[in-house]
Amino acid sequence: MEAPALLRDLAAGRVPRLLLIHGSEPLLVDELLERLAAAVLADPASAAWNREVLYADAATPDAVVSAGLALPLFGGRRLVLVRGIGQVPAKAIERLRSAIDGARRGPGGWPAEGTTLVFVAGELDRRGGALRLAGEGIEALEVRPPTGRAVVGWLRDRARAVGLDLAPQAAEALIALVGDDLGRLASELEKAALFAGDDRRVTEEVVRALAGESRVRQYWELTQAFEEGDRARALAVLDRLLLAGEEPTVLVARIAEHARDLWRVQAGLAARRDARQIATLLPRRRPPFAVERLMARAEAVRPDGVSAALRRCFEADRRLKSGGGEARALLTALVADLAGA
Repeated sequence: MEAPALLRDLAAGRVPRLLLIHGSEPLLVDELLERLAAAVLADPASAAWNREVLYADAATPDAVVSAGLALPLFGGRRLVLVRGIGQVPAKAIERLRSAIDGARRGPGGWPAEGTTLVFVAGELDRRGGALRLAGEGIEALEVRPPTGRAVVGWLRDRARAVGLDLAPQAAEALIALVGDDLGRLASELEKAALFAGDDRRVTEEVVRALAGESRVRQYWELTQAFEEGDRARALAVLDRLLLAGEEPTVLVARIAEHARDLWRVQAGLAARRDARQIATLLPRRRPPFAVERLMARAEAVRPDGVSAALRRCFEADRRLKSGGGEARALLTALVADLAGA
């Protein structure tokens, strides 16, 4: 079964008794569960009494079976969610499956009439134990997130559902700025709604106006990538900053600042200073864990590599200010060198 088929069944009043819902995107899984809950628990007055949430790593097989056998209150329907089933070891899954098989052979079957029980998981390995629950009356439903160009359509549809007119260029700019994480995109869309005018249009200009708020986060991610020596991540963040319209000379200055911090830390390590003493060498106050992370990176990088990175920063700055180089190419080479130094 797929999500659209389940929604059609719910709209027609066909409510399933037993499901395994899984997917790699928590936002989509949770939103589908909300739609299911609205259909199962149609009476708001009794909804709180007829909804139960268990966590698979803590609930015993008997507890799951008992929850499924409990009858709805006030003449309504009952919904039981068993979250985190994908984190349960294969042997525990087999014990749960055995308990369920036994309960289903009992009078009235399992779960009880009027009760819907849903196992919930994130992304599942096809060879993993949780999928063994599927079959024998337990239908598996994978919530598949949009990919590629489909993310633009998903984002525009989401905007339309809340009364916003998100221009295609604005959707593309938003994805370029924050990536294709659907949870982050939904959050940024909510912020964009606050900036929309009376016509409820969200233009590319509105999206880029929000980039200032995410700019600090982007620079933090760039620093993290440098400190972890993660070249691919550093280049991805650089790309987002450039797409957001960040000035190349400002980027060079930030990159040079990180290289100078590495140089200061290396000097402190060479002088056999501890983390507390090295922290005093840095121009900006940092928490101890950040100093220790910078020290670890400084130990992994050759001193001549840091010196060379600083020289490249100065050269890139000179060429950018004199018009002697293409900004993206200069910055890409600079970031790749420093992250891989």
